[in-house]
Amino acid sequence: MTQFFNHELLLLARQYRGRSQADVSDAAGLDQGHYSRIERGLLNAPPTPDTLTAISEALDFPVSYFQQNDELSGLPLSVHEAAWRKRASVNASELKRLHAELNLRIMHLRRYLQAVDIEPERPLPKLDADDMGGADKVAAYVRRAWMIPDGPINNLTALCERAGILVIHCDFVEKIDGVTMRLRDVPPIVFLNKNAPPDRMRHSLAHELGHLIMHSIPTDEMETEADLFAGELLAPMDQLRADLIGGRITLERLVQLKKYWKVSVASLLYRAGKSGFLTPNQSGYLWRQLSARGWKKREPDETQFDPETPRLYPQIISLHEKDLEYGPEEFGKMLHLSIREVRALYGVAAGDEVRRHFRVIK
Repeated sequence: MTQFFNHELLLLARQYRGRSQADVSDAAGLDQGHYSRIERGLLNAPPTPDTLTAISEALDFPVSYFQQNDELSGLPLSVHEAAWRKRASVNASELKRLHAELNLRIMHLRRYLQAVDIEPERPLPKLDADDMGGADKVAAYVRRAWMIPDGPINNLTALCERAGILVIHCDFVEKIDGVTMRLRDVPPIVFLNKNAPPDRMRHSLAHELGHLIMHSIPTDEMETEADLFAGELLAPMDQLRADLIGGRITLERLVQLKKYWKVSVASLLYRAGKSGFLTPNQSGYLWRQLSARGWKKREPDETQFDPETPRLYPQIISLHEKDLEYGPEEFGKMLHLSIREVRALYGVAAGDEVRRHFRVIK
């Protein structure tokens, strides 16, 4: 009996590896036209075992990977870049690679969650910015609902995890800061670029949180609203105002405020200009200074604060490794990956498989 074959996962695997059809078909010893028909699901029957083995070896995915029946998702509502950064378009190949990685990670997450339940201890409201009087008002509501005291948020990642959001650090290209995924069968997920500096990562997480709360369908204003939400959540203007009035605003002064509020100098400068604490001439002068110092792309390490570290997702993986006693082979079978790739993605050690069921409460 012919085994099930999911041609969509073949396309996903090739895009994840960043390879062309010609490259894969050549490595598998197949005619490119024949390979293309396999990938598009145009054959009358699944590929033969020998053909599937050759493709599996060419792409370095086990045969079992292609026999999963997961439903794939399209790209999310936004691929986030901060409003004050010059936008550099993400090219088609980078988007395909991103799409593939997000789907693979979600497939893995579904398997992890078969043994783990996540019970939020904080609400994750769904609010409309227009109904609330603006995205800044939504941010103020969230600070009250989550009982955040005045002043800077000490650990935004921990707050998001308490609301049942999975925060996952990934190795994205430099142009991508954050991505939100919201699907019916998994908790809300925010993927962050682990290569970004801590100030950008915090803003990106706040921005993606704004999407989760305010946006279920795309709108022309959604990116502006998410940025406004992020700025107000991290540094409420009614509190930040006292730090901006009185005395000349300089980059050195903004660096001191950055250390307190844990937001970037660029974010503080952007908000100071938008809120009228700087004239257009003053704002333009400071932006030129910022650019001349190379701070638009990355602010100096000496101005940075300690990065936030997710705990919920690593804890889920740790439960499988330490409590359920999964080793690399068990992880490989569950995730349909090679042991080498399991180690690279999740850093797991050895162990024997003992299945139990645990509940994670955040």
